[in-house]
Amino acid sequence: MLSLFSKKPVLHWLFLLPFIVTLTSCDSRTANEVANDKIKLITLSPHLAELVVSAGAIKNLVGVVSYSDFPIEITVIQKVGDAFKLDFETIVSLKPDYILTWKGGTPLAMLEKLKSLNLTIIETEINTLEDIAKTITQIAELTQTQKQAQKATAAFTQKLTEIKKQKHKQQTAFIETYHQPLYTISGKHWMSQAASLCGYTNIFKDLSQQSATVTLESVILINPQTIINIAKQEDQQWQKWKSLDAVKNNNVILIDPDYFSRPSMRLLQGIEKLCAKNI
Repeated sequence: MLSLFSKKPVLHWLFLLPFIVTLTSCDSRTANEVANDKIKLITLSPHLAELVVSAGAIKNLVGVVSYSDFPIEITVIQKVGDAFKLDFETIVSLKPDYILTWKGGTPLAMLEKLKSLNLTIIETEINTLEDIAKTITQIAELTQTQKQAQKATAAFTQKLTEIKKQKHKQQTAFIETYHQPLYTISGKHWMSQAASLCGYTNIFKDLSQQSATVTLESVILINPQTIINIAKQEDQQWQKWKSLDAVKNNNVILIDPDYFSRPSMRLLQGIEKLCAKNI
């Protein structure tokens, strides 16, 4: 497994530099052949595809997994499977230089299979909000698109700084990432950090695992002031518990997972929407 700072060998390019002018005028290769000289990337998570675009490298992206749907241009890129099953034949046929995976999100069996096919795996890891910008920069190092990436990371960092300066009422919150069974995250997760920027303290911040199941009884016992429901549709089970402070005070907040469960630049929009609920 290589570091994100690893680069494709460039010795042959150095050798050809003195002949650039000549090659420009007499190169008989087709446009497709020239394009194939670019670093080819496959991403095994929707958020990684977004980060490749933010790094200015969408032209380097030859394969993505299901639910890679932003921006719209990504939807026409070759699908290579999903979180549970990959099309290894298609992956090999695309001849990727690097396959970007997500630590903790890509099953070990998939990683082992990809490595057995002599494919180069690069494992990315995002634990903090700041890691989003770092990962964009690291991808740009692979694709030599640092100039485009710098604009994206500067905008991300500036907006994050502005959000951090905002003042919000302090409230306890249950961060619900799935409804059945109930899933939540610990205080070490970047989603918990995102919620804290809006004044919300994760009631399960001391969990030993970054993501884990919890019982309904434990949530009711702690009685959070807010429930942050990260889903497309509201979890109706909470309305059965009128004694919960979050329900009683109409503080069950629905946040679209596209804007809060993907560690990409769109997360800033999710944070702003959440913060707007706690002014």
